[in-house]
Amino acid sequence: MKEQEIVKAFYDYYKEFPYDTLEVKFIFTLGGSYDIYTFYYKDNNKNEGTLDGRELYTYERQVHEYFETKIDSIDQFNIVLYTIKEDGSYSISCKWESENANQNLLDYAEVFYRWVNDRMMSMIFEFEKDNNLVPTQYDSDGDLEYLSSWDSGIFTFHINEKNNLEYKVVLTQDGKERILDLPLKDYFVEGILDHYLVTNNELSNEWKPWNTMILKSNHNDIPHYKRGEFVSYILE
Repeated sequence: MKEQEIVKAFYDYYKEFPYDTLEVKFIFTLGGSYDIYTFYYKDNNKNEGTLDGRELYTYERQVHEYFETKIDSIDQFNIVLYTIKEDGSYSISCKWESENANQNLLDYAEVFYRWVNDRMMSMIFEFEKDNNLVPTQYDSDGDLEYLSSWDSGIFTFHINEKNNLEYKVVLTQDGKERILDLPLKDYFVEGILDHYLVTNNELSNEWKPWNTMILKSNHNDIPHYKRGEFVSYILE
């Protein structure tokens, strides 16, 4: 594992955020999937960040590969914590946690739909923009602006008997439905499959079995208190 390269990637990604200390925490399952939590501290205030930048994926995988080399050894771990100071100095700790790791997995799984919704909105716009499917207009300054091509959507993700992901994207605008043949990014497919494995294995005591996730999106954020209205997990 190239520690300095990984730390530099995290440091550069968050350099625009005001912080005294940045923490990047990896939580692994024994199956090899992982979640990442990031926090930055400034004047004793704690804020949560995200690691959705795909430019960091290569460095995330390096940490994952290091985890795999230790999984069957006496040095096995399921937590990796990077603590990075504003001046670039850092420390790394690898340790084993049981109860806390399970709770963190559950906390992340319960808000996973937010990541799905956010990534889907982003991928839909990117795909439709590249294929001239997004309506446009010129604003009062003569600048081109993109309009919304859908008001709501239903995203269905099904894991079949071969543990492959099948999916369907239905978008609605002005009461008219259309199916979008959207290619999903590799990291997104991996994220859905990891979520399926974690909730059906490590979290099986807290999560009902499922193989189909249905997400209803109103093309905006979904608050946690409305999760039941917009997200459902079923076993088919």
